[in-house]
Amino acid sequence: MTSPLGADLETTLSTAIEPMVLVQRVTDRTLELMGAADGVMVGFADGQTVTYVCGSGRSGTRVGTSVAIDASLSGLAVRTGQIQRSDDTQRDPRVDADACRLLSVVSLVCVPLSRGHETFGILAVNASTAGAFTCEDIATLTRVADFVGVVIGSARDLHRVSRELLDELDLTSPSSPDARSTTSRGGTASRYVVGVLSPDAVDRIDSSQRIRAILDRPEALSIVVQPIVDLGDDQVVAVEALARFAGPPQRSPDRWFAEAHRCDLGVELEVLAVRRALTLLPRLPPCVSLTLNAGPLTVMSEWFRETVSAAPLDRVILELTEHTAIDDYPQLVASLRALRSRGMRLAIDDTGSGFSSLAHILKMAPDFIKLDRELTTGIDLDPVRRALAASLVTFAAETGAQIIAEGIETEDALVTLRQLGVRYGQGYHLGRPASIDALADRRAQLAPPP
Repeated sequence: MTSPLGADLETTLSTAIEPMVLVQRVTDRTLELMGAADGVMVGFADGQTVTYVCGSGRSGTRVGTSVAIDASLSGLAVRTGQIQRSDDTQRDPRVDADACRLLSVVSLVCVPLSRGHETFGILAVNASTAGAFTCEDIATLTRVADFVGVVIGSARDLHRVSRELLDELDLTSPSSPDARSTTSRGGTASRYVVGVLSPDAVDRIDSSQRIRAILDRPEALSIVVQPIVDLGDDQVVAVEALARFAGPPQRSPDRWFAEAHRCDLGVELEVLAVRRALTLLPRLPPCVSLTLNAGPLTVMSEWFRETVSAAPLDRVILELTEHTAIDDYPQLVASLRALRSRGMRLAIDDTGSGFSSLAHILKMAPDFIKLDRELTTGIDLDPVRRALAASLVTFAAETGAQIIAEGIETEDALVTLRQLGVRYGQGYHLGRPASIDALADRRAQLAPPP
């Protein structure tokens, strides 16, 4: 039957116990070590031939070449267990001259690979010129020969015993009476093997599976809204859609999104949150706008464009969340231009923290600049925060934008922000995140959108 392991675990497991990954690394590093070499190959012996299974440099294109054990320098190294050297393969009767001409090998050093008392293969270092390798090169290869043999031999042994363990546990027929218990043991054994061979892999797989579970069950992501208030008359002009996750684990939404981006699933999760939020728009009073959160990669994606294509964008404010540097401003600006042409307004989130800067704001030309809570918390007590907020109010006015202050949690902070000329605000003092039905209590205060 199909292995009970998840696809991610199976793929990671195969990579973790695949000996050729380590063999390739050996050839790559040996090529760096031997400056005179044009190519390095590893061959495995089967009693009659040596077959080269991996290569670096010019030899990388000749993987699959075989030479006879009894008629080649590689075979001689296997038979004797000693390093063999040829300074000119075209004049050396010990070598397979035809194979050397095919591979453009003129200088050749064959290092036997041994595991215990068994010589199982060859590390072949070659060059296209005669006499390329010095006695010092041979001494270096002699010093590393035991290490290379143990590394490659151990990788092969590890591959064999790991596969035997997993095949024994994972291949039980589903009709077998003990299929469930065997499947459980197989999954546990697989996680154990991967955890030993690739310590971070299980965590990465678990993260990916957590995010995919949300994507496969959209109802696990719910939306609450927090009011954005006109500080002049205390009227709700917009609500910010905020994602909440059913878990487990129980943790803040920003940690869910951060994990999703580490798994390369961040765009999909953000688009799901946007899709869920847009379902609330018809339930809002016509004079209230909906604020969505999305990062640059999401905004530039086709998924996002398709998701918002049917929405009344004149009632949507996009908060561009930015916690990593933007690599492609022209593409981002172009994507936003298409959306803004349909009436969508733009807010720059977390100004005063992260990567948000005045240069970034100038490039984006937003309709709203949101002051991060790090700037607004304690603003009534801190003259430096007040001075910075006042300068941003002036800056926004000069660029045609409006300020939205986040994190307003006290009446004193609210009064100070009003005195500074901040037009809009958001925070626990004005309204906590809640279900959309909780807005009914404030409908008497609703105002036209900003």
